[in-house]
Amino acid sequence: MCVCLCLLSESIPIPEDVRVTSLDMGLVLEWDPPQNTTDTLFNYTAEIRNWRNHYEPGCVRSSSLSCDFINDITTFGVYQLRVRTELHGETSDWVETKNFTVDEITEISAPRVELTSRKGQTEVDITDPPMKKRNLRDVYTYVSYLIFYWKKGEAKKEELIRDQNRVILTNLEPLVDYCVEVAVLYMTNKTSQFSNMTCVTNTSSNEAEPGLIAVVLVVSFLVVLAAVVLAFLAVWYSYKVCKIIFPDPKLPENLKQFLSQQSQSPILSAMQESTQLKEHFNELRIFQKEPDSSQDSQHIQEDKDTCCTEADNEEMASSTSEEKHLLAELTLL
Repeated sequence: MCVCLCLLSESIPIPEDVRVTSLDMGLVLEWDPPQNTTDTLFNYTAEIRNWRNHYEPGCVRSSSLSCDFINDITTFGVYQLRVRTELHGETSDWVETKNFTVDEITEISAPRVELTSRKGQTEVDITDPPMKKRNLRDVYTYVSYLIFYWKKGEAKKEELIRDQNRVILTNLEPLVDYCVEVAVLYMTNKTSQFSNMTCVTNTSSNEAEPGLIAVVLVVSFLVVLAAVVLAFLAVWYSYKVCKIIFPDPKLPENLKQFLSQQSQSPILSAMQESTQLKEHFNELRIFQKEPDSSQDSQHIQEDKDTCCTEADNEEMASSTSEEKHLLAELTLL
């Protein structure tokens, strides 16, 4: 019975070229179909041994030539994978990998690089590649960047190693195209994939920054706007002060209405239309003479009384005549 099982197992060929691939902390087991079996469609089962030393299936009776174990691993665990061939209910022997940890075998993809140039200097902005398990700097304590830069079209390259993800390239010639490639250095002696070649034209050292130009324009606009607003407020308040100091000579409406009614009065109209009365007066001359005797004094006093009486009678007569003339005009109205 044991011999039969061995013969049965040998009748199903094992997978070929079994290999483990890991990119950015992922984990995939890959293999090739058995040799000289191109016309046969095999199924495959792949398993992973966990930290409890038990195998758990990752892919069962799959026709694919790979199996992804990303959901079955942790960052620093030790693992072993195996795979076998299956055909019509029969299986081959297991093909096992060596023990490994994902952080030691994984390969890091290329970082993302952006170049900007201002004032004769070029800045290299580096972004770490995304990991499938945690972040790059959470997995590796030592991470740095290998930077190559050169003039476009030339073979000679300059090399820099920096820990920062923002690096300033100095001493570059103005108005010359420079190209950059960057790789991540991790675990002391391992290098990630290199980024794509990125080029930029280095600017002149006396070039004004676009941000500074924008700030100047905004500040200038605000200053002009403030000046216009202040001028408007000054004119407005000056107008108000002038109105207070020199008000318009306008009468209230009720007073206008009262005066218009009074102007229609027949008595006032008659008074306005009447001619100015002439004043009548008599010339009075007084001569003083020293009296010679008491008799002369008596005659002089009698003459004064007579003159005063005549002047009063004439004034009363004139006043009476004027009053009669005004009453006659009022009667006619």
